[in-house]
Amino acid sequence: MDGSGSMKLQLISEAEYAVSELQMDNLMSHHYCVFDIEATGPDPEKDHITQIGAVRFSIGRHNNLESAASYMSYVQSPVPISPFIEQLTGVTNQHIANAPGWDKVYKEFLDFAEGTVLVTQAGYEYDWPLIQAECYRRSIAGLSMPILDTKVLYQYVYPEEKEVISTNLLLKRVGVDDSGLARHDALDDSRLIAKIFVRLMEQYRERSIDSLKIINPMTVKRFQLPET
Repeated sequence: MDGSGSMKLQLISEAEYAVSELQMDNLMSHHYCVFDIEATGPDPEKDHITQIGAVRFSIGRHNNLESAASYMSYVQSPVPISPFIEQLTGVTNQHIANAPGWDKVYKEFLDFAEGTVLVTQAGYEYDWPLIQAECYRRSIAGLSMPILDTKVLYQYVYPEEKEVISTNLLLKRVGVDDSGLARHDALDDSRLIAKIFVRLMEQYRERSIDSLKIINPMTVKRFQLPET
């Protein structure tokens, strides 16, 4: 499938995808919005978003990520959340019962993220397709802003990595502490991904890398959700 701008994503198998034609200059100069979603499941064909969280900041002003501007909303879903997903994410049917619909939440999110480069973790295979599907169902424009994925950013500088680049692996590899943050809460996950992203940018700076250029396809291992 086509990605944001000229970037291209190609599904290879259930275990891998390829990213190509991804270019971004002046990585240290952008405003960034790190976001995360929770949903009724991972399938954009049948599942629906139940929560979105985001934080925005600039590289160089990252020492106060805890006080960075943030956004969070639950999202009403047309299908119920299964007990398994409720337990996994902590988002319950009670949370979303009186929540606003996707149309309103999406507009608020776009307003919050305006003028930034979006950043996700495993978003090329999960968050982004779900957002695009929600927009397609409502005949509204999907995301067109540049989007970076911390999995790809990590693999770009560590191509020798053999494991699936999960959040837990990144926490260990780049040395980020997740204490005090609730996992699978969209806002806390956004704060955690922001910490990982900032550390990655520090490593890029240490290597004098200020541009991302992936022209030929780079294969990335997909994250596998636990079985229900």
